[in-house]
Amino acid sequence: MVRAQIVGATGYGGVGMVELLLRHPEIEISSLLAVSDVNRPLSSFYPHLRGYCDQIVEEASPERIGADADLVIFSTPDRVGMGYASRLVEQGKRVLDYSGDFRFATHALYDWYAKAHPSVGGKSHLAPELFDRAVYGIPELNRARIREARVVGNPGCFAVAMILALAPAIKAGLIDPRSIISDGKTGISGAGKKPSATNHFPERNESVTPYRVASHQHVYETVAALQAIAGEKVGVTFVPHLVPITRGIIVTSYATLREDVSAEKIQAVYEEYYADEPFARVLPLGVTPGPKAVTGSNICDVSVAVDAENGRVVLVGSIDNLMKGQAGVALQNINIMYGFPETLGLERLPIYP
Repeated sequence: MVRAQIVGATGYGGVGMVELLLRHPEIEISSLLAVSDVNRPLSSFYPHLRGYCDQIVEEASPERIGADADLVIFSTPDRVGMGYASRLVEQGKRVLDYSGDFRFATHALYDWYAKAHPSVGGKSHLAPELFDRAVYGIPELNRARIREARVVGNPGCFAVAMILALAPAIKAGLIDPRSIISDGKTGISGAGKKPSATNHFPERNESVTPYRVASHQHVYETVAALQAIAGEKVGVTFVPHLVPITRGIIVTSYATLREDVSAEKIQAVYEEYYADEPFARVLPLGVTPGPKAVTGSNICDVSVAVDAENGRVVLVGSIDNLMKGQAGVALQNINIMYGFPETLGLERLPIYP
C-alpha cells in the first residue's frame, strides 16, 4: 500500500485528490497538511466528506513534510514543492507537484516561464539539480518517462486542453506551428479557493472577462511541449477568459493548414493518435464539444473542424479543470509512476446535467 501525503489539502486541488484517493485500493492517505485551516477535520471545511474523510488537517511544518509517506503530493503554489523535492527524493520518496515548479526540462525554459508568471517574478529555481530527473506530467505524451520518474510536474489546466487538442496535428505536420491562436474559457474554480474581488459573485455573474492576455503562464509549458513534438519553433497566442461557471475549461485553437486537407482526413489522424488512450475522446465530426459533457471525469474531449475557404483548422479541447486539469491527471500520473492500471480510481463517468 502506497502512503500518500497531501500538502495543501484544504484547497480545491487537495480536496479533489482526497476524493479520488478515498476510493483507490492501492493508495492510503497518510496525512493531510496545510498552512491554514489546520487542527480540524477536513470534513469541517468540506461537509460532503463527513463520514468519509474526518482526518485532522495538520500544519505543514518543514519537519512534517514527507514524514510517514512514500509519495508527497504538493497541491501548492509555485516555489513550495521545489523547496522540499530534493530532500524527499534523496530519502527515496516520490513527488508530484501541482505547480509550475517541475514542468520544464531545462533551466532556460524555467527562467522563460518564471519571468512571465506574476507569482514567480523571475526568481531562479531552487532545485536545478532535478531538471533532468523531473518529468512533465502529460501521460499521453510522456508515459514511458513518467513510469520511471521520481518527480512529476503536473500540467496546467489550460495546457492540458491545448496540448491534447493540438498534439496530433503538430505530430502529423498538418499545421504551420507558428500560426496557432487559442481562445480559452474557464470556470471560476480555476482561480482556487481563496476569495478575491475578481471572483466575487456580482463581478463574475453574467460576465465574460479576458485576463493575462497573451501572457498566461500555461502558454509557456504548452509551447515547450509542442516544440518537443514538432522539432521546430512553435508560436501560440493564447487569451484566457473567466466565464460564470463553477468548473470546466474549453479551449478553441485555430491554425493555418500547410496544405489543403479534408476534415475527414484530419479526423482519421486524431482517431488513430488517441485510439488507445483511456482519457482522450475524439468526438465525431460535427458534434459540438463543451465542458458540460466531461464534468466530474478525467476525460478530455477533442474535436476537429476545417475552415476550407480560409485554409484553417479549428481544434477544440474540453476538460473538467479540477479533474483532467488537476487532481484527475495527477492520479493518472501517480498510477503510471507506481505501475498501477492507469484508470484505477478514475473510472467515474461524467456527471450530467
